[in-house]
Amino acid sequence: MPNFPVLFPQSFPVNLVVIGTIIFTGLVVLAVMRIAVSRMDMRNPRGVQNFVEWAIDFTRGTARDVMPTETAVRFVLPLAFFTMFFLFIANWLGLIVTIAVKLHHPIPVLGLTAAKLATTKGAVMFFDSPTANMSCALGLAVMVWLIAHARGLRHPKAWFRHFFSPSPLGLLEEITNPLTHGMRLFGNIFAGEALLTVMLNAPFAMGWIPWTAPLILVWLIYAGFVATVQAYVFTVLLCLYIGNKSFEGNAHA
Repeated sequence: MPNFPVLFPQSFPVNLVVIGTIIFTGLVVLAVMRIAVSRMDMRNPRGVQNFVEWAIDFTRGTARDVMPTETAVRFVLPLAFFTMFFLFIANWLGLIVTIAVKLHHPIPVLGLTAAKLATTKGAVMFFDSPTANMSCALGLAVMVWLIAHARGLRHPKAWFRHFFSPSPLGLLEEITNPLTHGMRLFGNIFAGEALLTVMLNAPFAMGWIPWTAPLILVWLIYAGFVATVQAYVFTVLLCLYIGNKSFEGNAHA
């Protein structure tokens, strides 16, 4: 596993690659949205506008399947749509392009010490999927957890009762849900990119035959499918967790 440049390596390590790729993914999302609304045609949508409108309708349908009320659907729709769009792009980044370099001299200020470089033969990653990093995936899951509880606290009595319904094990679920939510995303994206890296670095047969090329192609297709599905699964769980704490109407009465 390669090293990453970090800030404050001795006290509170901040992965610069994750921060940079999160910002890059956000800029791509904003660019696509800007293109979609630059030439809006309400009667005959086409191109990027048509795709974005389809994605919004798809997200709305997904939210309606798991949210208790239409009010909750309207609340979660912007968050669910942009989360799914963000994750779709973020999950694909490491499959499209990965940038790694070999350093021969340590840079201690960025946490790239001689000892760490020795363990990875100098390999340092400078571009990768942000969701292949546990801190990003768990950070998104914790964000969903906080939003869900903030919405639940609009109805304090129902919010308090739901911890013990149908049993006190509901307290345990409040701890495990964000962990499994984030770890599922991280594990699938990291595993896909890790195996791809292994195949790319495999030696050629007889010194010149790229025997892993067919395997790489098949794995890229499969990993791309998994990356897309994980964006969808994370969004469905986002809607489910927030919906479970939307106590308006007759839901959770």
